[in-house]
Amino acid sequence: MRTETAGVAIAAVAAALLAFPGAQAAAPPHASPPLPPVAGRDAPGLPPLPEASPRNASYTIEARLDPEKHALTGTLVLEWRNTSEQALSSFPFHLYWNAFRSNLSTMARGEGGRAPQDRKREERTYGWIEVKGVRLLGGAGPGGTIQDLTPTIRYLNEDGNPDDRTVMEVRSEKPVAPGQTVRFRVEWNSLVPHGSIGRAGWVHDYHFVAQWFPKIGVFWKGAWNCHPFYPWSEFFSDFGVYDVKLTLPRGFVVGATGRLESKADDPDGAETFRFVQEDVHDFAWTASRRFLERRSRFEDPGYPPVDVRLLLQPEHAHLAERYLGAAKAALRAYGTWSAPYPYPQITVVDPAYGSASGGMEYPTLFTGGASVFAPPELQSPEGVTIHEAGHQFWYGLVANNEFEEAWLDEGFNTYMTSKTIDHVLGPGGWARRYFGADAGRGGRVGWPVVAPGVRIARGSESLVGLREDGEADAMARKAWTYRDGGSYRLNSYGKPALVLQTLEGLLGEETMVKVLRTYARRFRFAHPTTEDFIATVNDVTGRDWRFFFDQTFFSSDLCDYGVEVKSEPVRRPAGWFEGKDRRLELRAPEKDARPRDEAGPFESRVTVVRHGGVVLPVELQVEFADGRRVRETWDGRDRWTRFRYEGAKVVRAVVDPDRKIAIDVRPSNNEWLSDEGPARRAATKWAARYLFWLQSLLELHAVVG
Repeated sequence: MRTETAGVAIAAVAAALLAFPGAQAAAPPHASPPLPPVAGRDAPGLPPLPEASPRNASYTIEARLDPEKHALTGTLVLEWRNTSEQALSSFPFHLYWNAFRSNLSTMARGEGGRAPQDRKREERTYGWIEVKGVRLLGGAGPGGTIQDLTPTIRYLNEDGNPDDRTVMEVRSEKPVAPGQTVRFRVEWNSLVPHGSIGRAGWVHDYHFVAQWFPKIGVFWKGAWNCHPFYPWSEFFSDFGVYDVKLTLPRGFVVGATGRLESKADDPDGAETFRFVQEDVHDFAWTASRRFLERRSRFEDPGYPPVDVRLLLQPEHAHLAERYLGAAKAALRAYGTWSAPYPYPQITVVDPAYGSASGGMEYPTLFTGGASVFAPPELQSPEGVTIHEAGHQFWYGLVANNEFEEAWLDEGFNTYMTSKTIDHVLGPGGWARRYFGADAGRGGRVGWPVVAPGVRIARGSESLVGLREDGEADAMARKAWTYRDGGSYRLNSYGKPALVLQTLEGLLGEETMVKVLRTYARRFRFAHPTTEDFIATVNDVTGRDWRFFFDQTFFSSDLCDYGVEVKSEPVRRPAGWFEGKDRRLELRAPEKDARPRDEAGPFESRVTVVRHGGVVLPVELQVEFADGRRVRETWDGRDRWTRFRYEGAKVVRAVVDPDRKIAIDVRPSNNEWLSDEGPARRAATKWAARYLFWLQSLLELHAVVG
């Protein structure tokens, strides 16, 4: 279907959609409702915020980039402290760029469900990282022995792929004791891949450099956690202090994790930038001669001030204020719903066209993504900016294991992104780009389809995927073990966001905010797990919610409640009845001039049906022709329950009228309307058809942020 036709069709049914569950009329412009007061460092009733991270993996790095040859050389000194209770003599390091080394790497093979990379792949899209030497320098002081670990280098292949080189291990002669600090000196060379193939790389003179240095694994739960770079999986590392010097030819604008401490000219015509940041678990940077720089400052009462730096493509200069405003909105909303952002600066990067680096997060730095033609109705770049800025609070500060429990970051962040957009941008209309090709992470080409005055309820964009593919996998799986990439996205982004939105509906907004604040503060810098979050919910509410998480996080069952109504006139007595002296008498039916289907009173039977496997308590609202309304509750344990009423006719019945259960995959069967009022009934019927057409067809083209 042509996009013009789609736009006309949507506009034609906009009014009808308003009668449909999940579609809401846009309110006139108004100020957003106030956020809860921000909770300070020592807020009553909440855990105190830690002053600093464990700082057990700190890096001092010096690196030089040759942008013409796309070559990078570097040396690093890793100061690492053994925080475990056992002596360790083996040390694994991630070499992420070796995922692009050949077509035989684990990522290129597509293990875990990802389609193999293009067989016609260009030579420039290959990249690698080669470790030239590893030395153990002993203690943190100036003395100590030096041990050459280079001869012990070997590659680990937990997935059984001998051609993968994304995890390297070295071994020391003498084990590192618990509590002992040692230093590793690592020298390496890299070939930077073209930016169209992965999350990092170059496009023209734009370079985005991430996961670029040998990075030690995390000793976690009694073992090293250092997985290969699987398709779809992301990252996991320990906190420390980063002190990084980057040398490039003169004329580049450079952005990076942390604050710029110095910039110096070198005798050979290059420039060296030094960035420093404490209490982060990674370091990424970008460089381009084309960047436009824009600056702003986030200053709100109760929040630490934050300098916001935007590095912008020249063709996107008109989007600068929208980028900056969205970043501030995320700092404000996430800061009050969890814990305030603690770093004094944040850098927003607008990626170059054709780069696959858009829509990614790193400590104190993230990438957005936008089209030159970005009408406000698309909420782009606002949506991706809020989402990626929001990662600073979960990926950045709480830092769960993204390899094994991606939903604790992506799901939390997707939930809070929709919550923030709903709060900040309000119901000003909705739009998507459809029928166009994917333009890389964070972007899509194609015409924007806009339905003025109509918005789809928060979170409902994920229901199509949940309804169609939600039974493929339980949510709680390691990233590389899902059936395919679609299942990974659903179970890392959409489903956990809907689960958390449902939990919010069941707990109430105030209690949910306390849960989020407690979790964010209790586990800052702490690498929490799903069980830690469940324990937090139980602690805050004083109730065991295991039943809820067993059916959502740990199950592939679907949630689907529906309602059926049957109303009939109350039967007029006719037949043999006991009369006087207990004698049977034949009674004829009473006469009524009105048609039978209009006579009253009515006997109504409202049946609530649980079609899915998920069992949750649910509410029912019943409306009668005389204006009366009643609310019922049901524990949902049986497959169905029935409520009976006598009196005025039932004209409307709605399961979950407040939309608390966001994971209900078929909102269309949540509402029943009387046949009376043919215009309303017809509008609802056609709205249902068009809404499912939109959800099932158009949202196949939606982009996951």
